[in-house]
Amino acid sequence: MQGGANPLSWNMSLYSSGTGVLTRRLGSFSEKSWTNNGLAFAPDGSAVYFTLIPQHDPRAFYLWLVRFDVATRHQMFVAKGAQPALSQDGTQLAYAAFPHGLAVRNLATGQTRTLGLAQLGKAAELSNATIGWLGHGSEVAIIPSQTPWDLVGRPPRLSWCGTPQTHPVIVFVHVPAPPAPLSAECVHLPGPALAGATALAASPASPTTLLLATDSYPGPTRVETITQTGAISPVLAIPNSLPVAFDPSGTHLLYLVGHTPPRLWEATIANGRLTDRVRLPKRTHGWGPVAW
Repeated sequence: MQGGANPLSWNMSLYSSGTGVLTRRLGSFSEKSWTNNGLAFAPDGSAVYFTLIPQHDPRAFYLWLVRFDVATRHQMFVAKGAQPALSQDGTQLAYAAFPHGLAVRNLATGQTRTLGLAQLGKAAELSNATIGWLGHGSEVAIIPSQTPWDLVGRPPRLSWCGTPQTHPVIVFVHVPAPPAPLSAECVHLPGPALAGATALAASPASPTTLLLATDSYPGPTRVETITQTGAISPVLAIPNSLPVAFDPSGTHLLYLVGHTPPRLWEATIANGRLTDRVRLPKRTHGWGPVAW
């Protein structure tokens, strides 16, 4: 599924990942309210989680995390937050909590546990971070977003886990059975920061390993597996591309190729290469976040 724009609104729609055919339009949202701070599609197809700017207070500097019921098209406020990520069984929702930290909500009971990430550094604001679950459902991985200082090439003003954001860091948040509290640890990686577009999923090879696709412009997209000890294993490289999203199984990848306009492709990852490539809708201009 995806969110796309027209001059007056954002449209949320369902597409076939195999053919790119539009199967259902879910709803439209004002361009003044819709944001691209994350999109999560329930494994059973029943709901979509996304973020809106609250219209009752245009001065608000927080975002609303909203649940959209696919069958009824009813919207329900969930929390102040962003970057929703659903566990693979669809029972737990992780998201960036307002004003700082990570929250994990049991969707059956509504019980929510929150971890303030201040101990990891002053940059622990997650509204633009990449958040995803590992396969066993008891671990959440966070890829911090870079600060504006990093993006313009000035000395970093903030840090994650005691290191400037010019160095790559992954934060693993442990999610034990309730009522035990959440806890977190940093994993420092070698090499440059994980800049650019990033897609994250549980590795199909191991429920405790992370699958990561990172844009390394002007180099290729790098797809790698990363263990919780920081060991990195290359999977493949995709020239002249931009990663968009993995499917929940970590075996399929959506990615963009080219410019004016870019072309959206879906492919299977097998034996270190992409197979069964399918070009999805030609009209990719104005697309927002995408979720499987």
